[in-house]
Amino acid sequence: MRHMILLTLLGLGGCALNDSRVALKAQHQLVGLTELQLETCAGVPDEKASFGGTDILTYYATSTSSTGLTIPLIGGISKSYGGYCHTIFRVDDGKVTSVRYVGEKDAVAAVDAFCANTVRGCLASPPPDTPAAPAMGASPAIIETRPPQPAQPVQPPGVPTA
Repeated sequence: MRHMILLTLLGLGGCALNDSRVALKAQHQLVGLTELQLETCAGVPDEKASFGGTDILTYYATSTSSTGLTIPLIGGISKSYGGYCHTIFRVDDGKVTSVRYVGEKDAVAAVDAFCANTVRGCLASPPPDTPAAPAMGASPAIIETRPPQPAQPVQPPGVPTA
């Protein structure tokens, strides 16, 4: 029975350790993204503050989990835990320069694990470097718009103009 409990707890801890790695990886890989690229993959921030050429974008995340193990005739154990994370991006002159995590953000033996959900989408499919091309392959340089021309009166042939 002790081995079963230990294996269950180790299995659950593996998920948190992976989340911890995701959060750490994001602190390095997301630096350099433009603010538009960040909002494309992470969504619109919950809060935004501007100070000159610096923007502070804050995202809030909450996590609750519970696990249990029941062994017939003996009973069972359960564990509930949760936390919250405020992911703070500093954006200087339109580019991410730092990623910080604050809050009750650590799972058991997994630093910053509750912050992974905010940044996971940016690591899974990084946003494109350039905007998408216009529809149907048209280029804005080729598209011309002209104002409508006033209608010209039609003169039948052989009739002198007045």
